[in-house]
Amino acid sequence: MNDDNKYTLEDVQDKFGLDIPIIFDKEIAVSCGVYSTPQAVIIDPDNKLYYRGNYNKSRYCTLKSSNYAQMAIDSFLVNCTKPVFAESATKSYGCQLPNCKK
Repeated sequence: MNDDNKYTLEDVQDKFGLDIPIIFDKEIAVSCGVYSTPQAVIIDPDNKLYYRGNYNKSRYCTLKSSNYAQMAIDSFLVNCTKPVFAESATKSYGCQLPNCKK
């Protein structure tokens, strides 16, 4: 979510094989309570927050058992009930976003 982003929406969709809309918008991050990175947000078709949290418990996203964002995406795509994760899924651990007032 920085102004130096070198990736297009299509790059992200292609890399992860996604056929869903992806939006790069700082205002959405703020309204969803994302104040540090790396975190992901999934918004349902009714514009309700489905998931806000870490990509993974591991800083390098290497732990398959805590791949929270992927689990949330998988659940979302098959219309399952919103998954419930441990605090490690939602407690931020990354870099702070610029101009954060929290």
